[in-house]
Amino acid sequence: MRKYLIVLMVSLMFVVGGKREVLGVVEPVASESAVEATMAATIEPTATVVPVKENITEPGEKNVSYRLESVLDSQEVGKWNGLNSLKWLVRLAVSRGVAANTIVLLLLLPMVATIVSVLHYVFGVTGYGIFTPTMVAITFLATGIFGGLALFAMILGISIVANMFLKKLKLHFWPARSMGLVFISIGAFLLMILSSYFELINLSKVSIFPVLLMILLAEDFVRTQLVKSKSEAKKLTIGTLILSMVGALGMSVRVVQESVILHPEIVIVAVLVINLWVGSYSGIRLTEIGRFKEAVRVKNKKQDSRFRIQDKK
Repeated sequence: MRKYLIVLMVSLMFVVGGKREVLGVVEPVASESAVEATMAATIEPTATVVPVKENITEPGEKNVSYRLESVLDSQEVGKWNGLNSLKWLVRLAVSRGVAANTIVLLLLLPMVATIVSVLHYVFGVTGYGIFTPTMVAITFLATGIFGGLALFAMILGISIVANMFLKKLKLHFWPARSMGLVFISIGAFLLMILSSYFELINLSKVSIFPVLLMILLAEDFVRTQLVKSKSEAKKLTIGTLILSMVGALGMSVRVVQESVILHPEIVIVAVLVINLWVGSYSGIRLTEIGRFKEAVRVKNKKQDSRFRIQDKK
């Protein structure tokens, strides 16, 4: 009996050992490619970084503030000597919590107004004064030129349609404009929702101030149309948009922004000198050359004939 038990135990030991050997042969060994594929699958994919468009008109825009503050830190001002007073004031304002992009905008405003005055008196581009194109240029800087034009077109279209409808009610001017503002507000709200699907004219994060400035421009168009004529309103509105786009393009250049905050005294002096020259400009505007071409020719002919008479004498 003992012999049978010993034989049974020995045979069980061989069977168990054989199973282990078979399992060791049958189990597949993971190859290097399989291990690499497993490791690649476990690694989380890195998120693609989408560049964010800078908005210098927002005081809380950290990207613009950090960029401008780093530019300030890279410049050595030196000791105060009177000529660098503005540089010291800029750094004092930044140290006291004033946003660097706000300082840049304040310094850019007179420069944009100077551009508007040069385009008006030298080139003959006419708009609604000097402050309206400057403010609309800030709006274009916040919304982008395409977004600003779309916003203005929407507001102007709603204003015109609302006026045509409200004229039939024969209301006073202010109540009619107040009712028109209801339609403008709803249209601006719908445009913000619609523009969020498009990257080129995304107005979903625009503050209320660009919308208000565009409403004021549309109001100027309607008032001019009522007081003067449609052609005059179109002329002034198109001129205002052209002046504003030129100003917005100038303010959006990074080199201009950094130069303004690094050398504010040069900007102030340049603005004063240019305006002194434009203020005493007495020449003909470039857009009026075709208008007064015949008068210039007649005057030149008279001068030539006068010189000929003097030569004969």
